[in-house]
Amino acid sequence: MKQSLIFVVAGMTLLFSTLALAKPSAEQMLAMKHANPMPNLMMMVIMQPETLDLNDEQKNALKAWRKQAQPKMMEMVKTVIKLEKQLHEAALAGAPGSVIQEITSQMLNVRGAIIKNKLACRNHMVQVIGVEKMKKLIELYKAKG
Repeated sequence: MKQSLIFVVAGMTLLFSTLALAKPSAEQMLAMKHANPMPNLMMMVIMQPETLDLNDEQKNALKAWRKQAQPKMMEMVKTVIKLEKQLHEAALAGAPGSVIQEITSQMLNVRGAIIKNKLACRNHMVQVIGVEKMKKLIELYKAKG
């Protein structure tokens, strides 16, 4: 468990130093996948825009959404990682159950907010690219594994 936590913290450090990249890094994708169970469909759009045959208007609309949403999302991911670390440390320090429960509640609330934002992103994508291209995007996502 300690090695996993060290790996996640190291990955997060690298992640936040590379946020300026246009395409998501492996560390960013790992951190996002760790912090939320929702599919990262926007990453598929970024990784394979030509496969979806998006027009400039669609590309610009998705780029604007990502520019607005990504910083908030990555801040929430950082918060989840921070709360996980606090939870781990509190458990090892023998913190009372009420403290453990409070940290857990905070962490789950942030994860809930991530899920809510990912759902809003998915819904926005359907509006921007349409149902047929969304189906294609989901097929690409599933094939990627």
